[in-house]
Amino acid sequence: MIDAERLARTFVELCRIPSPSRHEGAVAAYVRAQVEALGLRVEEDDAGAALGSDTGNLIVHTEGRGEPFFLTAHMDTVPPTPVDGQVPVVVEGDRVHTGGRSILGGDDKAGVAVALEMLRLAAEQSFRPLDVVFTVQEELGARGATHLAAERLRAREGFVLDGDTPVGVAIRRSPHKVRYYLTVTGRAAHAALNPEDGINAIAAIGAVAAALPTGKLDALSVANIGRIEGGGAINVVPERAELIGELRSHERATLEAYQARIGAVAHERAAAYGARADLRWEPLYPGYDVPENAPIARLFARACAAEGVQAAFEATYGGGDANPLNGKGRACVVFGLGMQAIHSPQEYILLSDIARAARILRRALSM
Repeated sequence: MIDAERLARTFVELCRIPSPSRHEGAVAAYVRAQVEALGLRVEEDDAGAALGSDTGNLIVHTEGRGEPFFLTAHMDTVPPTPVDGQVPVVVEGDRVHTGGRSILGGDDKAGVAVALEMLRLAAEQSFRPLDVVFTVQEELGARGATHLAAERLRAREGFVLDGDTPVGVAIRRSPHKVRYYLTVTGRAAHAALNPEDGINAIAAIGAVAAALPTGKLDALSVANIGRIEGGGAINVVPERAELIGELRSHERATLEAYQARIGAVAHERAAAYGARADLRWEPLYPGYDVPENAPIARLFARACAAEGVQAAFEATYGGGDANPLNGKGRACVVFGLGMQAIHSPQEYILLSDIARAARILRRALSM
């Protein structure tokens, strides 16, 4: 059975540990200690060295009966605001928060806590063999899961324990995501003595930005411009400016059409100023669409029903570890944990929701 008090204690202890992306090492040490105390072996891949984190992804295997199954949770959070080296966690009855002083980090310490609880139960329950993965740099574009070698997973299906949806709601669909880096090069000149000889890269990139697609583009696609930088001395016509944006779409062909449009806008508007545009695309992760009648979705629905919960499925414009994992041929949906107001100082979660999610998961692993 789920030990709700133990699960709550684990969650709070994890939330107190700051673990912004690239600095997941302290949480990894906590996870390693908990797992090794169970007599299980912890493997670590080379994601830390490859991606610039202070730990790699951690992988734990258990034995069992039936087909293997995987669980994943990510160890990193968006940057918290520690107080005396700890995230200021407040527990008020069923509710865990920070009093508005920091992000809580329930995204995804809730998933890590639930995964650890399943490992504790694995020796006692008739579970399927488990591959449990604790990833790094999910918040930077699911980089840890992207780096993870597929052959480290025996399982072909599983759950990503990272849902900011209500308990009983799984995310089954997520878009393809790419990032783009645009550099506009003009010509420097003295702003007072010979401005006519210059080509203002900031003015040119401003014209480009004003024409780029942003916001909700259609029923399947969204785009954003996140950063513009350029210039230097105020008395110099700036020669160089840079822009970073992103694009997401649930359909690959639609994504590619918008990529072509962004490229055309960038070159045309920059050229109108006499400047040059250089555009570089960075694929972040593939999209996925798991049908509601897929085996992994049906398993989720049956487990919810066994706990008296009506299962539901949603699509999202967000993304995470489920994107690269589905792309590697590991069918998965994102398991709802009841997170609220993630990535903000108002973030909170109910301990009863974490416990209920854990009970549903236990049911699924026993089916």
